[in-house]
Amino acid sequence: NTPLNENCSAIILKKLPKKLGDPGKFLIPYGFSELKYKALADLGASINLMPLSVWKKLVLPDLIPTQITLELANRAICTPDGIARDVSIPVGKFTFPADFVVVDYESDPKVPLILGRPFLRIARALIDVHGEEMILRDGDERLILNMKHDTASEDFDFKYSIDQTVLTHCDDFFVDPTPEMFTEEQPLDYSFPPRFDVYPDDFLEIESDATFDD
Repeated sequence: NTPLNENCSAIILKKLPKKLGDPGKFLIPYGFSELKYKALADLGASINLMPLSVWKKLVLPDLIPTQITLELANRAICTPDGIARDVSIPVGKFTFPADFVVVDYESDPKVPLILGRPFLRIARALIDVHGEEMILRDGDERLILNMKHDTASEDFDFKYSIDQTVLTHCDDFFVDPTPEMFTEEQPLDYSFPPRFDVYPDDFLEIESDATFDD
């Protein structure tokens, strides 16, 4: 007989959880009047991001100028066009307010927006990775978004990314009067994005109890 050590005994006596694959990205369906889109829910983003092309289609107040810049993972510099304040985001039966950093970049036409931690906090989002669902709450009401997808067919090819460690004020491009706002010690305001991604067309689909009129 071969004696078993403590770790082996624990594995044999206790049934381990079943290994599961990557659930993929969580997408939130939303609509601006006749414009219907999906947005990427990204806990890794400290801001909400909107492409300039989408902002131009909406009847929104003028952008608030900003001097921040974003450095992409490939070291290219991206300068936001401005900040869009108090944008109403209809999601099913709910409407949530959000501020967006507006950037002129090529986005997936099906999933143009990135909703970061500020939006998810306002929406009181609960993300069940195992159950593959997201719950948005407003008061005592709840909206459940169910995600179904085929992970075997997923092949994400991110064209761009902004790393949290390379967000800078870029003195070579302009003089930033508040460089201390970009330090690790200072909590970043959600108008300062740590990263954004542009995704291909093979996105995950989310099923929701929300319905949109064509």
